[in-house]
Amino acid sequence: MFFGKRDKDVRLSDDQYNKLVDGMSKKERMEFDRKQGELRREREEDRLLGWLEFEDELDDM
Repeated sequence: MFFGKRDKDVRLSDDQYNKLVDGMSKKERMEFDRKQGELRREREEDRLLGWLEFEDELDDM
């Protein structure tokens, strides 16, 4: 689970996740899941870009 900050990647158990989303309406839950997916993709893009930059630096050595 992501909270929008790069240093905040929190792992929740299934029970904790269910408690978190139980009080949400269907629309709120869909929006929450969409935002989590968006944050996950951003994090993966950042990780890939970091790796590519690292490889470029190694190539320059």
